[in-house]
Amino acid sequence: MTIPHPDQPARADRRTVPYPGDEAMTAARDRAHQAFAQLFSALGAGRHRLHYAAVDVDGRYVLTSATVDVTTAPAWHLDADPDEFIVIEAAVTAALEGSCTVLATLVVQTEQASGPIVCGWLIERGWLHGMRTAAVQAAVRPCGGSSAPVARVYPAPFLPDPAATG
Repeated sequence: MTIPHPDQPARADRRTVPYPGDEAMTAARDRAHQAFAQLFSALGAGRHRLHYAAVDVDGRYVLTSATVDVTTAPAWHLDADPDEFIVIEAAVTAALEGSCTVLATLVVQTEQASGPIVCGWLIERGWLHGMRTAAVQAAVRPCGGSSAPVARVYPAPFLPDPAATG
């Protein structure tokens, strides 16, 4: 896939999304890597299902998810479908860069013996900020009549913004 440049004419069959520039995208990708490192460190070992949802500047919705298995012993190891994970990584990178995203969330569901637990973050101002538990609960509530287990919501672990901490 070629990256569009501002001097290229837009094709009629494709929407035009502003390209923030290589430097901004590289910085956003670095922030995404830092965010995922902190996220998996905070979540710890287990099977985690990441759910990403966003609205872009054109009002279009983006939804994607990926399952990541984290083991911590004898050493840290992440196992995920590479096709799923690269999509969620690219989406989070775009949200962290921010020029094309209006609203983005990342909700993580972790399976435990007592049932699923969830927490979530808003992605805004270039970082992940913990969502209120009531907002996460409303987002993951099963539809009426569903036999799906009700997930227990807990406050999202704080992920320190590396830009603010030095």
